[in-house]
Amino acid sequence: MYNLMNYHTEHGNKTVLVGPKGRKLVPILMMEASGLTVRKVPLTEERYLREIPLPPHSRGIKTVARRFKSFGARTGMTKAAKSFLSNLNNAA
Repeated sequence: MYNLMNYHTEHGNKTVLVGPKGRKLVPILMMEASGLTVRKVPLTEERYLREIPLPPHSRGIKTVARRFKSFGARTGMTKAAKSFLSNLNNAA
């Protein structure tokens, strides 16, 4: 299950897409100045994640994924980020 969440880090709050949980790690797709990157954070870091309700005019998580993809096209994205977005589109 993919969710739009707010991630509180030591550098501030970031809007992230969270992928399906693993046994020890959770993959998150972050928008950073360098582009889109995928980070795998431990399950203990879940306490820093807060769910963001989707806006009423949004049609779902695919709309959010499209915005992340366009940001990545402008600023660059890693291969892992491309794979994360393609997995999201296949799952949704």
